[in-house]
Amino acid sequence: MRERLIRIHRRRGLLLARAAAERETLGAALARLETAERWLDRGASWLRGGGWRPVWIAGAAAFLIGLRPRRALKWAASAWSLWRLWRRARRWWHLLSAPGARQAGHGAH
Repeated sequence: MRERLIRIHRRRGLLLARAAAERETLGAALARLETAERWLDRGASWLRGGGWRPVWIAGAAAFLIGLRPRRALKWAASAWSLWRLWRRARRWWHLLSAPGARQAGHGAH
């Protein structure tokens, strides 16, 4: 019986250490996500504030031409995919954070 309790205690210690490591990893990932979200919010507010002027468009076009067409197309495809992913993530975030969303899954018990 004592051996079994010792094994259970060791297993519990391992599981607690693993849970702490996973919490730390998740915290770091969330911190990176929050940083990226702040940058995206800054960019969006800059665009809404009139920062998207023809001079900027010309500068971006010159930059892309300087990258060579193949690389520019690759970057454009990546940007398009990231934009679509961001839109989907925002839609899900708004759906899940809606006031009634938390209670919608809980029926009368």
